[in-house]
Amino acid sequence: MIDASDSHVEESLDQANAQFDRSRTPWVIAFVLGIALLLSCVIGGPLVMFLLYSRDNARRTQCEFNLKDLALNMDAYYGVHGSFPSGWDVAADEDPPQPSWGWPAKVLTVTDSIYPTADALDETLGGVLVQNDQRLELIEAVMSQYLCPADDIYAFEGENHPDRRWVHNDKPVAFGLSTYVGNVGNLHDVAGAKPNTGIFFGNSHITIDQVTDGQSFTIMVGERDLTKCRAGSWPGVPNPMSHDGGPSIWSVVAGAKPNINAPPWDSDTECGEGFSSFHPGGVNVLMVDGSVKFLSDNIDSHWTADPHSAEMGVLQRMMIRDDGQPVPGE
Repeated sequence: MIDASDSHVEESLDQANAQFDRSRTPWVIAFVLGIALLLSCVIGGPLVMFLLYSRDNARRTQCEFNLKDLALNMDAYYGVHGSFPSGWDVAADEDPPQPSWGWPAKVLTVTDSIYPTADALDETLGGVLVQNDQRLELIEAVMSQYLCPADDIYAFEGENHPDRRWVHNDKPVAFGLSTYVGNVGNLHDVAGAKPNTGIFFGNSHITIDQVTDGQSFTIMVGERDLTKCRAGSWPGVPNPMSHDGGPSIWSVVAGAKPNINAPPWDSDTECGEGFSSFHPGGVNVLMVDGSVKFLSDNIDSHWTADPHSAEMGVLQRMMIRDDGQPVPGE
């Protein structure tokens, strides 16, 4: 019989146990890692997808709330003035026209915002800036109700895109950012005070009676993202006579020519002059009746210069207030 008190025996047992443990360790680690990997795939993957979906859904919902609040303010403005605000103002006695207030600034006059006031709107935007440069700080202000939380509003340090800035006293002015732009209509190269088929254009003042195609089928306002598509600016239009990109009418409106979420910039069929967003699959739009709809990237879209063409797409029909043609599928 082996004497367990023998020191040599104890040393042999210790060595055997140590050798046994070392041989098992890699397999134990591999087993644990395999279980962890399996659990991460089975539980972690769907959990991450759920959290991402929940975040995107929350941002889209908040964006919808912003548009509904905008609808209430628009209704209040309509109650005071008897029409929707003009997209931008073009004074007949200005040559060339100065930068002008846009529809977002006018809607703010019926809210609790500090600026602009109704008195300020009696002067042109350019005139106000020339008289008092301290007001530059006010027109650069952040208006949270004009910012969709899905967008990266700090892409350019919280300011509008450099291509959309106006030069004042030889310095670029970063008008306050807005990710919501109005429906200018189907006619594309229309600036100044020329009429269009939408709700907001130069000296427009559209009334409900002029929206004969149905308030629930006519777009009033939609989204445009900042990072890829240059978003907009709530104060107004630096150059009301220009439709050619840059600091022009596209600072406050979108046209019917680009598709939803068209490729980034750099022509009149791309997103810098249309509607776009970071919501997966489409954009939110505010209809004239105050409802909010989500338009898919895949919505039927085909632009023609003739607003009465039978080939016009659904998106384009929704940006014409009075063509007398039904919206396909509605």
